[in-house]
Amino acid sequence: MPAWDRWVDREAGPVVRPYAVTGGRTEPAGGQVLDLVAVVVVSGQAAGQEPPELAPEHRGILALCARPIAVADVASDTGLPLGVVRVLLADLIEQGWVSVLPQRPPGEQPSPDLLREVLNGLNAL
Repeated sequence: MPAWDRWVDREAGPVVRPYAVTGGRTEPAGGQVLDLVAVVVVSGQAAGQEPPELAPEHRGILALCARPIAVADVASDTGLPLGVVRVLLADLIEQGWVSVLPQRPPGEQPSPDLLREVLNGLNAL
């Protein structure tokens, strides 16, 4: 048995390098800057439509975005590196399949009193 064959996990299936998934791109298309906590969701215009030819990774991300989900959670759920997820999400945003939900301005954050009440309620359970 060759030395390299000892390290291959035959049960793991095909292995694709991250740069191959993104076509060698390391930066999101269109200058998209996606924060870890940015929330993405299938865009209203694309909801219910069957996407055209998309890579399996794009399809998996699109399925996760059926409900609002954070970029970090997409990376976690797909098992793909965060940089790869950012590039693939930017592709889907550029094609109109996914949109980024606006974040609350800092002044619209819940008050400390409200958060304390929620915490007390949770502790009471």
